[in-house]
Amino acid sequence: MNPWTARLLWALATVTLAATTAVFVSHSMQGKRAPAAGTSEDDFHRWMHEQLQITPAQHEALASAEEAYEKEREQLRGELTEAGKQLADAVRQGKAGSPEIEAALQRLNAAQAKLQRATLTHFFAMKDHLDPGQAEKLLQWTHDSILPK
Repeated sequence: MNPWTARLLWALATVTLAATTAVFVSHSMQGKRAPAAGTSEDDFHRWMHEQLQITPAQHEALASAEEAYEKEREQLRGELTEAGKQLADAVRQGKAGSPEIEAALQRLNAAQAKLQRATLTHFFAMKDHLDPGQAEKLLQWTHDSILPK
């Protein structure tokens, strides 16, 4: 296998792994687990109130952080979509290991990393407003949503 083919296969494997990770994180959890990323904000808030027994004061404290995160998440999803389109175009028009494919992969990976970082930052910020039992349930859900199913 020549080096360019190996790089293209590595790039495609990376994209596949990233996409698979995104699918696992975005699928709804069964039972009493929280809705996964990508479900409606109302579903997640319902889970928080039912399973974490969020108090009105906690809900108020979390409201602005939830709103800011939702705006950031939508913006980052737009970046992911655009980066994915750029990669698809580069693959269709390029050659294995081309600078266009490499640049598109870097943009896609950077966008995915930003979304993952923003999500984790948001969950840890939420944790600061919860009591220890609530925080543990949120961390357990976060842990479980990251693991492959």
